[in-house]
Amino acid sequence: MRELTLTGISSNMVLMSLLAHLFLPHHSNNQRARLLHPSSVAVIISLFVVVQLAISQISYRYPRILGYASQIQPAQILQLTNTQRQSNHLPLLTLDNQLSQAAAQKAADMFARDYWAHVSPTGREPWAFITESGYTYRYAGENLARDFADPQSVIQAWMNSSTHRENLLSNRYQDMGVAVVDGTLGGRDTTLVVQMFGTRVSSLGATSGGSTLVAKAQEAPSPAPSLPAANSSSGLTALTLSAGPQIPLSSPFQATKILTLSVFTLFVGVLLLDLIIVNRRKLIRWTSKSFAHFIFLSILVVAAATILRGQII
Repeated sequence: MRELTLTGISSNMVLMSLLAHLFLPHHSNNQRARLLHPSSVAVIISLFVVVQLAISQISYRYPRILGYASQIQPAQILQLTNTQRQSNHLPLLTLDNQLSQAAAQKAADMFARDYWAHVSPTGREPWAFITESGYTYRYAGENLARDFADPQSVIQAWMNSSTHRENLLSNRYQDMGVAVVDGTLGGRDTTLVVQMFGTRVSSLGATSGGSTLVAKAQEAPSPAPSLPAANSSSGLTALTLSAGPQIPLSSPFQATKILTLSVFTLFVGVLLLDLIIVNRRKLIRWTSKSFAHFIFLSILVVAAATILRGQII
């Protein structure tokens, strides 16, 4: 029994010594956490690159394990939009099948032509997709979002932008269409959310039209539909396209985000401990200052969080 106890104590001491060597200034690591040594940093960066390549390959070969199908449902975008409008004492929007078709075609065009903008590289504007769906508008608007994990984040991002917020809360619009489309844009797996707003000419009895990329109105002639309407003017579901198998177990975007922030957070935490311990122990060493590394890595964390978050236009 005593031998087992001594063995357990010895194992714990070895573990504690190893942790101290890796994460804390210690006599075994020249008073700098081993994790902060250049050789260790190089190894971690190499492993990070390898894992990123593995994520990319798994996403390509086994999309159901690590795919990019979104958890965002078009009906949720409509519901959350109307919740915001109701909170601001505005009439609710009606889901329109033709606007949803226009939104889906706009998303498909962005993937096909590889662009992230309201106007395509060929100069095609959002209103072309609306008129081709058979929707004759008096007012029209468009909101775009990408790389969001849930519908709440999409709506919140739009609400935080004055121009997108004006679209969401405009009293000129009566109808809305939405499409959530998964695909590859700029060589990166992503999810696009396209939200189209409109009010029909017949609803106002008007002969001139206006359209908005976001909220600011611009006058334009009321377009005539270039294609006949394939569906009724409104419906209960929006059209969602997919560029790959559905219901994956995880998202490569989320996996990359979690991995990146975890690595940077680990380094910042170790640097912070290093700074505190060195100051308390009044240690003198010939290595570089921890504070400079801490500031540098903190900036990288902020940059990573900014780069990896969703985008709206």
